[in-house]
Amino acid sequence: MHTTIIITFGLILLALMLYIGERVGFSRQTLAYSFAALWLALTVINGAVGVVHAGQSVGSEIAVGSAVFGVPMAAMVLFMVLSAES
Repeated sequence: MHTTIIITFGLILLALMLYIGERVGFSRQTLAYSFAALWLALTVINGAVGVVHAGQSVGSEIAVGSAVFGVPMAAMVLFMVLSAES
């Protein structure tokens, strides 16, 4: 359940960054790179908390962290590809 919540948070963060960033005047590339860096940092922090405080193994956190990082990144890439066509 925690993984689903974190992935949903990532998708919401992506949508907010793209929406607000475009309103402020940032390019989509700048927003994409910023989101990738921010989401990677948040994913690593989430994994570290899982290992240190929740007692999860490093291997399981790497596997789950790959999904947590990958799903919002795939959504971002899909958005970038589809928005470039129009």
